[in-house]
Amino acid sequence: MLKKNYSFIAYTINMFQFHIYIRKMISKSMETEISESEDVRIEMRGNLSEPADNVNHGYAREWEFCIQKYETVQRLERKRKIEKVPPLLLKGEKGERNRQCYEPMVISLGPYHHKRDDLAAADKYKLITLEEYCLSCKKTMDLLYNKVFEVVQDARKCYVDGSTDEYNDEQFTRMMLRDGCFVLFFIHCIASEPNTMLMLNIEYLGALGFLHIARDILLLENQIPFIVLQVLLDLQFPEDRGERILNEFFNYLNYGEITKKKEKVLEKKQPLHLLELYRSHFISLSSSFGQKNTNGKSNYVKRNRSFASVTELKAKGIFLKRTNVDDESSNEDIKFHSHCCYGELELVRRAVYSNSKAIYLNMIAYELCPHNPNDLRVSTYIRVMKSLVVHHDDVKELRDNKILLHSFGRDEEVVKMYDEIDVPAVNVHLFSQLRRGIEKHCNNKYKTWAAELINVYFSSPWKTVALLVATAILFTSFLQTYFSIRPLPNDSNQDIVKLLRRCIHSKPPSAPT
Repeated sequence: MLKKNYSFIAYTINMFQFHIYIRKMISKSMETEISESEDVRIEMRGNLSEPADNVNHGYAREWEFCIQKYETVQRLERKRKIEKVPPLLLKGEKGERNRQCYEPMVISLGPYHHKRDDLAAADKYKLITLEEYCLSCKKTMDLLYNKVFEVVQDARKCYVDGSTDEYNDEQFTRMMLRDGCFVLFFIHCIASEPNTMLMLNIEYLGALGFLHIARDILLLENQIPFIVLQVLLDLQFPEDRGERILNEFFNYLNYGEITKKKEKVLEKKQPLHLLELYRSHFISLSSSFGQKNTNGKSNYVKRNRSFASVTELKAKGIFLKRTNVDDESSNEDIKFHSHCCYGELELVRRAVYSNSKAIYLNMIAYELCPHNPNDLRVSTYIRVMKSLVVHHDDVKELRDNKILLHSFGRDEEVVKMYDEIDVPAVNVHLFSQLRRGIEKHCNNKYKTWAAELINVYFSSPWKTVALLVATAILFTSFLQTYFSIRPLPNDSNQDIVKLLRRCIHSKPPSAPT
């Protein structure tokens, strides 16, 4: 379909130029008097020395060449690559501060940061993990090498052109084998938690270096083609156990703990690398928002503006709700429900720690690279969190509702982390849908008044009791004032006294035997 469209565009452009040329020739010919019997012939000549027929054939060939050129461009397949960080992300004040978040701190994976002197210490550890991986999968090193060598040409194509030219097939295969075994060895350490493996990591890299490995293996420029990881996974883990280990590792990154859930992280997916696979496991915002286009006449800035923070939403009667634990993996991480008297903003539980900033920035960079998925769901999720988290009280509300778990010393550090993450672009439709739903609820006077009543007088049991006591005192004071102004007649007082005495002295009816 695209081929036909581009061919039609090329044909239309050339015909338009041809039409203009004819109009010019006709305007010149109209300057002379032409009788009705005379024939008019218009010849398009590029060179007056060429015959007319040859010139016309030349134009025809030029039209055909243009059409074929557009078709050739469309035949070129878009080959996705493990891209480098877009240079525009590194510009500006925030870009300079965040530059180190895109570079490995402990270990290099792949050719982009290979042979860096400050990362040379970890290269020796790769050989140890390679031996450990061979022992764990009970395969020889030659077998692993041959299996990786079978996909080495496809792995080369996954990198930017020219980045692997200095390595021959043997050198590149050894690099992929060492790096791939190291990544899977670390993931297996986290997912299975064997103390011996953890101690081995800490012994050679140190506790601080071990903590930064999860960050380094999820950097955009530090990726191994997943076809290499898939070959090594199949050799070590039979059936779907490798997929289960990946799932447990991703849950550890998301929720701060290893949860065993029956998810198919690789189901119907052919990821380019590990970061892409983790992003597909992380992506946020409810799919219930749909994919309808918004009004094209609306202002972009208006649709893209931020909304209120957590504490401001609470004042408007919008309360936080944690997503059901069983639904945390449904990829519907943000949902808003507006009820008659209040609203609910439903968020999934997330863990935030020292490496979260770098991982978020690299997922955003991945979404902004050419040929990658451009739905910008991670960017939109981070933008929503930046709107919600403005003050340390917002973090406290998220903590109290067990939505946000963090290992920072203070809540202010979480606010600082989100503030330093720059989100250049978002999915305008998803973001504006959420914002419009919240703003519609906040603009409803009845709902905001009901929210103010709940927040002021029913936010705690003691305030509720105080409200009831104050209401009772006010009611009795009103009755006392009313009857002091309009006292009951004496006859009615006597009747009331007689009625009370009769009620006191009356005996309850005996129960039937």
